[in-house]
Amino acid sequence: MKILKKQRLSELVAEEIKSYIKSEMLQEGDRLPSLVTLMESLDIGRSTLREGLQLLESQGYLEVLNGKGTFVKNTKPFHIQTAFEVENERDFLLEALEVRLALEGKAVELAAQKATSADTDKMTSHLKEYVRCIHEQERDKANQSDFLFHQAIYEVADNDLLNSIIDSVWDTFHQFWNEPFGVKDIFDQSYPYHEDMLEAIKAHQPQKAVEAFEKMMASVRHSIEDY
Repeated sequence: MKILKKQRLSELVAEEIKSYIKSEMLQEGDRLPSLVTLMESLDIGRSTLREGLQLLESQGYLEVLNGKGTFVKNTKPFHIQTAFEVENERDFLLEALEVRLALEGKAVELAAQKATSADTDKMTSHLKEYVRCIHEQERDKANQSDFLFHQAIYEVADNDLLNSIIDSVWDTFHQFWNEPFGVKDIFDQSYPYHEDMLEAIKAHQPQKAVEAFEKMMASVRHSIEDY
């Protein structure tokens, strides 16, 4: 039997909104229905809807403008459709790790070549927030900060095709990375390599940044294999 991975309600909300965008063929700049309309259509509360919208905003699909509404930011015209029946979570994660090494490794290399001080300040802020959330035992917020850190790297890489491919893969994989095997802190040992990678990006040292990323992924691999 395949493993069933429990999804948070906010993730299901985000998927429904993306399906709505596709079915209505909305384009960049189009406005979504009001919050009240979305709440009624999805039969959910305001806080759950906001969480779903924030997730889509962090992924680059939406732009929320206070007092004006929520707008489609990017419909991802190049998008790989991926679907998996996960029968062995361990093997799935190891395969996903290989894909992540190939794709994100290139993004890290490009980011180390192109990052400005403003870019690295944003990355630093996300890492600091990650640490704060871990200390405050706010695991969901910590996972979001970690996602935003890596997302900032993809954006700085400034390669639309690469970013679209990463985004397509992430849509399928992200729910398995948050709590694999139901363990919340399984990847915490990889954190120091985030700092090393960021320092190399700040110094515009692509090789060292990639080396730090590869060490991070090796740590993740060991955590999966040793579980």
